[in-house]
Amino acid sequence: MSLVDFTMRHAIPAFGVGVRWLREELLARGVSVRITETCLREFALDAEAAARDAGGDEPYAQRLRRQIAARADFLRAWTRSDERLAVGDPSIRHLVAIARQYALPRAWTLSEPIAAAARNPTPTYLYWARAS
Repeated sequence: MSLVDFTMRHAIPAFGVGVRWLREELLARGVSVRITETCLREFALDAEAAARDAGGDEPYAQRLRRQIAARADFLRAWTRSDERLAVGDPSIRHLVAIARQYALPRAWTLSEPIAAAARNPTPTYLYWARAS
């Protein structure tokens, strides 16, 4: 690990760059739901932990950008649809837990309205011979 990479690993979280990058990614993806600062910070900290654990040949800032983009994709999917997410993956399960902890809203898809017959229809003959 180079000195620059070591410095970036400690400077990015200290200056809150991850939260700013996450906001930019959400804006680029068109997420219009208001998300609290603490929720954004939690997702950014999760991305920073994943980037730190990932290792590899690429610099820390690029790994962090990739992890933040993945969090932004998750937030877009979470707030734009009500489809079930694949919770079998532990990383997705962790993101779902964070989203539920901060009560992030989900979009609702309404089904087509269908007329249904009443179970116990009221007999109409009760109203025929009513004296007024």
